[in-house]
Amino acid sequence: MMLADSTIRNFGKTLFNRGLLTKEQISIVAKSQKKSGRLFGQTALTLGFLKEDDLLKILSELYSIEIVSLEFLYINKETLTSIAYDIAKQCVSIPFFVDEKYVKIAIADPGDLQAIDLVNMHFIPKKVEFYIAKESEILRLLEIMKCNAKNIEKDPLLLLNKIIFEAVEAKASDIHFEPSENLIQVRIRIDGVLCILKTINQDSWLRMKSKLKLISHLNITENRRPQSGHTRIYLAGKTIDLRISTHPSIFGENFVIRIFDLSSGVNSLLELGFSHDDFLWLKRAISFPCGLFLIVGPTGSGKTTTLYSLLKEINSSSINIMTLEDPVEYQIEGIKQLDLREEGILSFADGIRSILRQDPDVMLVGEIRDEITAATAIRASLTGRLVLATLHAATPFEGIRRLLDLGLKLQDFVPSLIGIFSQRLVRRLVDGKYCGRFPVTEYIYFSEELKKNLLGSGDISICKADKTFQDSCKNALSNNFTDSKEITRVFGNADI
Repeated sequence: MMLADSTIRNFGKTLFNRGLLTKEQISIVAKSQKKSGRLFGQTALTLGFLKEDDLLKILSELYSIEIVSLEFLYINKETLTSIAYDIAKQCVSIPFFVDEKYVKIAIADPGDLQAIDLVNMHFIPKKVEFYIAKESEILRLLEIMKCNAKNIEKDPLLLLNKIIFEAVEAKASDIHFEPSENLIQVRIRIDGVLCILKTINQDSWLRMKSKLKLISHLNITENRRPQSGHTRIYLAGKTIDLRISTHPSIFGENFVIRIFDLSSGVNSLLELGFSHDDFLWLKRAISFPCGLFLIVGPTGSGKTTTLYSLLKEINSSSINIMTLEDPVEYQIEGIKQLDLREEGILSFADGIRSILRQDPDVMLVGEIRDEITAATAIRASLTGRLVLATLHAATPFEGIRRLLDLGLKLQDFVPSLIGIFSQRLVRRLVDGKYCGRFPVTEYIYFSEELKKNLLGSGDISICKADKTFQDSCKNALSNNFTDSKEITRVFGNADI
């Protein structure tokens, strides 16, 4: 069914007002559309006058219908074949979710009332919800339906969608594609532990890795050097950021995809699972108007997540909070966040100097990597700012050593230091099974007395933790939050 003349006029007027089509182009499209019987928007696409993304946005507004991206949405065989191919083709629509009560349908033309009625009748008594999707994506899935859905598991790009979908559903943090001589092993990291998901053949992998490079803007022809990029996808109502890293190996390129579910938002401190003592200690640390507060720990220990929660805790309309990150992982309303790469800033040190001109009260520095960044952050904290930052070190005590190794002296950083906090994520034991994670912690608060003694003696061994990992782990074990096997996995054979 074609759009009504009044809708065509409104559609053409909207396209003209937004500078997407000229009056002459609208006239050409209208004449061509009447001859072909195709949709106005699809005719404009065929003539090369309009982009598919622009068409989708306009139709979404005109019909008040939500857009769904099918590019990375995995649709299983049962869902895809829940409608007859002839009906799906006639209506240019595809089901992407089906349960006992509801059906979600992606349709190319939300103005085709006959198609909508036909689909509704097919799924009686289920309630049908319609979404608009790119016609090109629907047609690709219709081709698979035409083959009776036999190729769903064999199509490499759909298989890639399935892997990403399953990883997101399992709340995995990473996906690893690891080539061997004949096959590629796929593993996902759940709660800090890698587990095998499936193996795929070389032919499928060639198409999959090309797709991954394309969407993350990597060089497809480069196979011998490491590359990194990222892309954002929309998956089953979730906004997902994928950070894609490649590295050459003897059997080809290893790929690692880090997954960030942006739709989940930033958790509060309470939601992160800290103990009551930890919660009060952290609240005290961020109550200071100025000074330097460091979170240390290895990659994957939850440092950045905790920092975001701290910012959320102190966020207020009465203060100016700015962050400097590489890259920005989660967006927080009311906070100005700068991405090092996107802003073209060469280093964290340059970024700190730049945002100091923006009169911040609180600053987050994604990572202190060198002496210049450390010195610049310290200077910012000494001029009335609260500076929160991460540092790669195993423990708070090692954090002090790390600052010294960077070339700083005790008198450079001790006066501004509020505290150093370290954490590890340990799997929680529920009814004999591991389920989610919680933090175990170690931290040092730098009281005025400790600062005085430290500067007077120069002996860093006098810095004793207010709470140690050993204390934290003993508490977790005594409350049956986890078991000794999990503690050993996280800390190895250390004296915990």
